[in-house]
Amino acid sequence: MTNPNSIIPEEWQGPTIYLVGVNLIFYIFTSIIGGGIVFTGPRALVLFGISINSLQAGWFWTPFTSLFTHSSISHLGSNMIFLLVFGLRMEERNYSDRGIYFAYLATGFIAGTLSMFLFFESSSLSVGASGCVFGLLGLNYGIEKKESNPNSRKILGVSIIFLIFSGTSPSTNIFAHLFGWIAGYILGFSDYFQKFNMELQKFT
Repeated sequence: MTNPNSIIPEEWQGPTIYLVGVNLIFYIFTSIIGGGIVFTGPRALVLFGISINSLQAGWFWTPFTSLFTHSSISHLGSNMIFLLVFGLRMEERNYSDRGIYFAYLATGFIAGTLSMFLFFESSSLSVGASGCVFGLLGLNYGIEKKESNPNSRKILGVSIIFLIFSGTSPSTNIFAHLFGWIAGYILGFSDYFQKFNMELQKFT
């Protein structure tokens, strides 16, 4: 929902742009802590990235801060481009701001925690918004599939291509991408998200 009294231009208002803004601000913050702009320093990655060791140490903020932490400026840039594409698609479907925030956080949380506990060593770190981005992509597919929209086949094809392409880098947590997409699909195909979003719209 846009605010006509805001100093931010109306076309820049909305949950997707705000999420991109938070990611950009957090990258600047981690760059200051880590001591680098092009690449994020190890200190910031350990403090805000998710790992089994960090969770066992009681760092329970990391499943969420990891969703806004990126290892490099190119990592940030690629994720933000796709966040804009899939997030703005949700806005075009008139989903509530809070519904989109919820989908971003919920699918990212599931993607990060499941991938860490099932497939990685305790010291392995995972950072980035890609689990959330794939979550929004899966959400779009789930909604289109539920509505028997022919466009769902195109979204599925795009999903498969992105999953395959994202797995070409050895440093990529492809399991987070996969779990994020599955979580988004289940959320979008179920009646729960539709009802949940309708309830949230009352407060926007």
